[in-house]
Amino acid sequence: MKSSNCQECRDRAAWLDLFTALALAVFKSGLGVLSGSMALQAHSLHSFGDFLTKGINLASVKLSSRPPNASFPYGYGKIQFLSANFIGISLMAGALAMLWYNVSHLGSGHVQVPEVWAVFGALISAGTAELMHRYLRCVGEHTHSPAILAAAADNRGDAYSSMAVLAGIVLSILGWVSADHLAAILVSVLVFRIGAVIAWDSIHGLMDGSVSTRRIEGIRRLLATHHPGVHVLDLRGRRMGETWEVDLKLGISSQVTVDECHALERELESRISREVSHACHLRIRFVPHSGGASGDVALDAAADIDDVADLIEGVSAAHGVSPSAP
Repeated sequence: MKSSNCQECRDRAAWLDLFTALALAVFKSGLGVLSGSMALQAHSLHSFGDFLTKGINLASVKLSSRPPNASFPYGYGKIQFLSANFIGISLMAGALAMLWYNVSHLGSGHVQVPEVWAVFGALISAGTAELMHRYLRCVGEHTHSPAILAAAADNRGDAYSSMAVLAGIVLSILGWVSADHLAAILVSVLVFRIGAVIAWDSIHGLMDGSVSTRRIEGIRRLLATHHPGVHVLDLRGRRMGETWEVDLKLGISSQVTVDECHALERELESRISREVSHACHLRIRFVPHSGGASGDVALDAAADIDDVADLIEGVSAAHGVSPSAP
């Protein structure tokens, strides 16, 4: 289950990410214009886009905290997948615009060498983005927030692209005049790839994508350790934003009473919720199970079919009808 501390940490991370994006956008925009670096100016446009999308990200994080109601009995968790999808698509659109902008400038020969102090702007941008990536990834992994994890991936992309901007500025100053624009083109490709990954992961969540195999196997081991008499016939899980829905079909002895089933269900819910973080929606079904191998079941079914065939043949013979007759 999610604690209030987790929610506070997540909300704080979203606010910090928002204002950091705005500060970097203003900083790179001003420095890019003053230094004449086209790559830095292009990167600042990307940062302004980040600020807008992260504002939507923050709104989705706050909305997903609303409790379930009659209209949304499973809560609002999936709003974060919508937010992540918007961020991914926005990154891809911004990358394509940045790519077109720099390719057209190279084609027209409109290139210029940036000032030396543009290097410091790229270094500050790269360092800040990498620090934000590590912080947001830590928060996202602990809270299982798709929106925060998407923001972390976005910041890692900003760090990589800032290093590309840095390389372009340095090479341009050293004599390769078009390097600044080529760096901006490389930034566009990197940002587009990150946006595509974010968008695909959000689509996976919106389409009820499965919880990771590692998590599913963890629940299976938990049941085998603490409830060896229960047979797991089916176990699946889907992502509901920051939380999961787990569907269990368990085989138990036919001698177990209804009251015992109910007590076992409550015990399983308590143990799984306590030991498997973010498994908040549990559906448990019990079916009679003898504990035999599936091969024995198949043999029993085959024997039943043979008995039915013998019965039909006997009835047909009594009435003087051939079993193979149409």
